Amino acid sequence: MAYIVHTLSRADWQSFQETGEHRPDSLATEGFVHCSKPGQIVIVADINHATDDDMMLLVLDESKLDSPVRYESGDDGSSAFPHVYGPLSLDSVVDSFQFKQDETGYRLPDELLRY
Repeated sequence: MAYIVHTLSRADWQSFQETGEHRPDSLATEGFVHCSKPGQIVIVADINHATDDDMMLLVLDESKLDSPVRYESGDDGSSAFPHVYGPLSLDSVVDSFQFKQDETGYRLPDELLRY
């Protein structure tokens, strides 16, 4: 199985659990949902969510997503990141964690190591 991760606020996670799907703003503006491989997420979160509190980290099973996943690199030739071209389905979420920061930035939850 291939696992990817997605970050979102606790409020968005609660809404996702209630509705069964997640449609972040990027789906409307860019056409896809930003995700990462577990080894990429700390750098991304430190850049994009440094001032955000109360973030969640979702582990998604790619094979359970209803929408296609494409690994694409940025215009600068950076590492390829998984982009999901459609809403995330609750059935694809295999685990969730509080995504905490310390004085140096985000830290992967130890439990994520099993993925």
